[in-house]
Amino acid sequence: MSKDLYIEVNAHFGIESVENLGANRRNRFINRFCETDNYFYLLRLFNFCLLNFFSYVVLPYTMVK
Repeated sequence: MSKDLYIEVNAHFGIESVENLGANRRNRFINRFCETDNYFYLLRLFNFCLLNFFSYVVLPYTMVK
């Protein structure tokens, strides 16, 4: 499929480009996720995992024996 044919098909049938479809899907997910408390839940979960990783992996290697 040539680029010119792709542009013509998009113009006649209203098909969006792959880049726009991906960006729209990402934006919808972020907007839907941030509208609820899920964003704060995910942030707390990330902080908890980061704290555990630091406590059990990083900290023991930094301590002097």
